[in-house]
Amino acid sequence: GLATPKVLYIGDSLFADLVDAKREYGWTTAAVTPEVGHEIEMMSRTQYVLSQRSIDLLLTLLRNIQIKQGSGLREDEDLRILDSVEGLVSKWRDQQTLLLGNPFGSVFRARYQPSLFAHSLRRYCDLYMSSVSSLRHYSPQHRFYPSDARLLSHEIGGSNAECWDLDDVLSAGDDVSI
Repeated sequence: GLATPKVLYIGDSLFADLVDAKREYGWTTAAVTPEVGHEIEMMSRTQYVLSQRSIDLLLTLLRNIQIKQGSGLREDEDLRILDSVEGLVSKWRDQQTLLLGNPFGSVFRARYQPSLFAHSLRRYCDLYMSSVSSLRHYSPQHRFYPSDARLLSHEIGGSNAECWDLDDVLSAGDDVSI
């Protein structure tokens, strides 16, 4: 029958064709998303890499400061320091938006959270690529095994906190190994 995951359906409109192919037929779906090619190019530039490393460093600093401070109330000076470092993170994120050359930033992100488009892409597409020609790098018999991006922080090995950070979940997809 038609309802089999052995069919690879490639489309360029998430809601016009890919959602139905996934929902109604259970087909493996691949989205052609030209924006990803542009973003990969922009994100590989030195300025963008520097901005991302700066953000990562500042967020690690913020987490470590709060771990060191413990669960008690913060002094006013502690709060001013946190606010100041958070302000630096925000400035670096603004820089990333400018570097992407789009006034709205990434089509895949709303600041640091995945956009509705990214959530929908993850939900309804097994693969996505900037161009259908990207498939030329694979054998016609290649089998794709998409990673399970649905893991929550508490499902990731080594987590023992009682409150889980969704940023950790979203960034840990590539860090989880078996």
